[in-house]
Amino acid sequence: MESKFEILRGDARNANPPVLSARCSKLIGRAQLANLLADRTLRPSDPLPFPEADAVACELAREAIYWALFAQRELAPTSAPGPTQAMSAPPDKIALATLWAEAAPELLDRAAEGLGQVERLRVELVDKSFADFAELSPEQQAATAARLHTFAERLIEPLVAPQRAQERLWVRRVQWLLAALAVLIVLGLFAKSWKDKHDLTHDLAASASWTTSSQHDECSCPSPAQSCAACPNFFFHTLADKQPWIVFDLHQVQTLSAVVVENRRDCCGERAVPLVVQVSADRKHWKTVATRKDEFDTWRADFPTEQARWVKLYVSRSDYLHLARVRLLP
Repeated sequence: MESKFEILRGDARNANPPVLSARCSKLIGRAQLANLLADRTLRPSDPLPFPEADAVACELAREAIYWALFAQRELAPTSAPGPTQAMSAPPDKIALATLWAEAAPELLDRAAEGLGQVERLRVELVDKSFADFAELSPEQQAATAARLHTFAERLIEPLVAPQRAQERLWVRRVQWLLAALAVLIVLGLFAKSWKDKHDLTHDLAASASWTTSSQHDECSCPSPAQSCAACPNFFFHTLADKQPWIVFDLHQVQTLSAVVVENRRDCCGERAVPLVVQVSADRKHWKTVATRKDEFDTWRADFPTEQARWVKLYVSRSDYLHLARVRLLP
């Protein structure tokens, strides 16, 4: 029967790592943190202000070993747990000696690099405490700390492999998600570009003549043009009328379902609200199909399809009216 250690190594090697529980991942994190602190205590970047740092490193490495063995214990076993393997027992109720006894022998052999070393490490670790490490000579503290740190590192190594594999899987999923999102954005931009070109192709206003309620002396393009060198920011400009308007004549009754309005480009956008759009088939009976109350740069108004020849845009108050472009879409 395969041990948990063999299964763990085999799954990591075959890129099919076991799914670590949240608790197991937390235990691995504790082991990594404790061993990292042991390493920094053994090899500090700056001199430490107190002696016997190696004794502290011994205890930190011992803690790392405890959490690593506990994480190994949390991995799903291939058989039912024995009487000593109460999986629900909290960490502070399980002694290091118990975890050591339950650990797979090949796991300890690999981490210790030899059966003789396993027994030596067991004596140094089990039933010891920080007080015992502090009583060792400075030379013994340094040697023991280095040995325990290396042992902890090798215990943690097979645990980190599936954790990193899960992280790589998560990263790949995020990359696929971002790639899919990028494709959707590109498709959206393409669709918008196509729609804009489609609107330009089917713009009824391109051939519609227009008239206005009045004409300001500043400038105006000749109907039916909506752009000219004399007026780069708008194509018509009324006087301050009571309800200034512009009316487009499509020359025959046509299908209409949307209006796109671009406001004056350089200033005074507030003058174009509230903007009302009306349609008529006989220029006597008008139907309101859209109203814009908030200031805008470009406004698209979609509405149920209407049959109309004339389209009127007006501001329902006294002011000037000037627009940069109007599109009438079927």
